[in-house]
Amino acid sequence: MRITNAQATRDVIARLAFNSAQLAAAQNRASTGLKVQVMSDDPVAGSGIMQVAGALRGIEQYRRNVSAIGSELAAEDSALAQVSDLLSRAKELAAGQGGATASTATRRAASEEVKQIIAQVVQIGNTKIGDTYLFGGANAALSAPFDAAQTTTVPLYVAIPAGQTTPDTPAGMRAVEVAPGQTMAGAHDGDTLLVRSGVLASLQALYAGLSTDDPAAITAAMPGLDTAFGAVQTIVGDVGARANRIDAVTAGLDALTSTLTQRKSDLSEVDMEQAITEMIARQTAYQAAMMASSRVMGMSLADYLR
Repeated sequence: MRITNAQATRDVIARLAFNSAQLAAAQNRASTGLKVQVMSDDPVAGSGIMQVAGALRGIEQYRRNVSAIGSELAAEDSALAQVSDLLSRAKELAAGQGGATASTATRRAASEEVKQIIAQVVQIGNTKIGDTYLFGGANAALSAPFDAAQTTTVPLYVAIPAGQTTPDTPAGMRAVEVAPGQTMAGAHDGDTLLVRSGVLASLQALYAGLSTDDPAAITAAMPGLDTAFGAVQTIVGDVGARANRIDAVTAGLDALTSTLTQRKSDLSEVDMEQAITEMIARQTAYQAAMMASSRVMGMSLADYLR
């Protein structure tokens, strides 16, 4: 078959273009450290990289959830310490005003202090973090759990609509996903904190005894205060256990992040020694092709006839 000069020229140009493209790709891999920059480079690896990247983004959301839970638990721990202090003060007042040394005047003064303690406890129950109520349960962003105007009667607890209670999130407590397949509840709801614990009921019983100058009623309120104090300490322990779980979940997320990051690196990054070796080989091949092409393109008819 006869090969014309035009055809030979086209072949030479095509080989040079191919070698140039191969060299450019090798140089790019060596300079960026990436072997997959577009899906066409390696569709299988590219799909794997996208999946890993999505998983890493999911972990970042888990971290935000864990951080939010941690903030809630820290705020609840502080609130529980305040409630404990207020209950301790109420117990002191009950012990002092239930005996024969107390008088109507001292009980009246103590009743006003207990009234203020109840108001403080209700205020703690309505603590806000940002735009949400810390102890608001399922309706944390909607309304305050307690009616602050009611300090001597049972406060209105509105944070838990009917039907919200479930075995995993009792009494309307909010739960968020903190790891794949793992959920965790944040702060306790107001019902658990102040109602079912007996905190408000015991304080209101003490207030009733003091305001009516009834030593027997004051003495009768003391066991309720002790029970409420114990219930609060139980909640404190539960908060501590959740805080410890946060540490464990965070460690798990760190380990998963490390694994996924390594997987992404394996899929997308090149071995630098191999990349440099490939680049040098491509460069050598390109230079050789240039030299061969210059010789072919420079041949004349006389060269062929020799």
